[in-house]
Amino acid sequence: MLKFETTHEYYIKDPSMYYCADHDCLCLSEDYEDSIRLTGVTEQTIIKFVSGLFKHNAELAASLKKEIGLQDITTPTVTPKSRKTKSPIAAA
Repeated sequence: MLKFETTHEYYIKDPSMYYCADHDCLCLSEDYEDSIRLTGVTEQTIIKFVSGLFKHNAELAASLKKEIGLQDITTPTVTPKSRKTKSPIAAA
């Protein structure tokens, strides 16, 4: 397989950005017409990216937390026993 190293720089005015888990693809588009698709981007890559934003850019992290109404929340620990617990919805 032929591979090359290069950098592409694009300008998109007021882009929308979304992730497609079905295709492991990060998409940037302007009005969903012109778009850039970065394939091979996994969910783990997205998590690492967001984690890095929170870790290395306190102002951006604070702005994001305010935007989505997030407070300092700790992730609940999932144990094998808690995974086996039936959902209240499933019990209904």
